[in-house]
Amino acid sequence: MIGRHGKFLIFLYVVFLVVLFLMCSTDLIIREPEKEIYQIAVIIEDERSDNYSNFRKGMDQAAMELNVDVHFITLYEKMDVEQQMKLMDREQQDGADALIVVPADEERMSGKNMTVPVIFLRSGLGGAGMGSITVDYEKMGEKLAREILEDIPKDSSVLLLTDPAKQGDMDRMFLRGAETVLAADGCSMQVVDINEAGVPASLENLPVWQEGKAVILAENQEILTEMAESLSNDSAAEHVIGLYGRGNTVPILNYLDSGYIDGICVTDDFSIGYLSVSAAVQVLEGNDSSYIVMDSYYIEKEDLRKTAYENVLFPIE
Repeated sequence: MIGRHGKFLIFLYVVFLVVLFLMCSTDLIIREPEKEIYQIAVIIEDERSDNYSNFRKGMDQAAMELNVDVHFITLYEKMDVEQQMKLMDREQQDGADALIVVPADEERMSGKNMTVPVIFLRSGLGGAGMGSITVDYEKMGEKLAREILEDIPKDSSVLLLTDPAKQGDMDRMFLRGAETVLAADGCSMQVVDINEAGVPASLENLPVWQEGKAVILAENQEILTEMAESLSNDSAAEHVIGLYGRGNTVPILNYLDSGYIDGICVTDDFSIGYLSVSAAVQVLEGNDSSYIVMDSYYIEKEDLRKTAYENVLFPIE
């Protein structure tokens, strides 16, 4: 039998275990470090910019993994740099720890002074306390032009559709790259300002259009989508032998799958969104800012169901 002294020791042991359990469970001994929740404001030029949906998915995924609160702000007027700069100041004053910005005007933005880290997207801007995740749009234009030259008859004329009133830096670089390659090959080409007329109305009086030899290269996804819609309604089908552009929105992918678009260049927007949040956190934690150049990919109809492009075109959170 256990004596009185033994029972007392057992009682003390049980009390010790209970106290130890309570202290541990209430963080009196082992306290989990509180991880700071960073506040990051994302100021983009337009929700229609390239593939906003995949871009947003990538940011949301990074925010969940890295304990970040991300909120999105879009400009009331596309390419309004004055408004964008005011929004940056407002978010900084309201306590944002970092900003992620798609600059409406790189030249104006390059002189902007900020006291919080800024990650610029689709831009070559950078500097102290700033990072940049960019796509070489000029190189993308060159890549697409080379693919077009592989596809089209030698006597074809390429119409480069542009809308200067809404043109951004990405559009200009993309078009410049395409023009460089087409000109070097001796390809007949013409830059067409669609302006308010839209397509195909702005093309109807061009000789190459009337002859049914037009190859279309759209500078952005809005023009590409509008042109594909015209082809799908048979209002322009007899005049066009090829339609190309950039962007991977759902309508563009559907038109590519249906054969109304022949080829597109795309970027991995999910990864751009994810890496932008990750880069902001790295700077906030004292690491050097990042300068990342993302690849672009040329996609045709047969590529839509290839595993290699599945995560780029149809990312899952």
